[in-house]
Amino acid sequence: MKINPTERNIIDAYKAQSQNNNAAAKKQINPRHDRTEISTKAQEIINLRAQLKAMPDIRQDRVDEIKAQIADGTYQPCAEKIAGGLIRERNDQN
Repeated sequence: MKINPTERNIIDAYKAQSQNNNAAAKKQINPRHDRTEISTKAQEIINLRAQLKAMPDIRQDRVDEIKAQIADGTYQPCAEKIAGGLIRERNDQN
């Protein structure tokens, strides 16, 4: 195939345009990157979970207080609260 000067000009124009497109693509200031953001509500939940984990499973101060009341004979548990707790626990098991 013989390439005449007219076709040569078209090929040169195509190459120039291709080079311009490549140069423009390289000059992009902000290329796309994946990123995540945690909302303020989610951050608050994370902080609350951390506080919960830092809390002891047993409230030793309350245990000591009740032990002292039992020892003194001043502990008077509320029968209604105990019964309500037993009923709730039984219903949760079903």
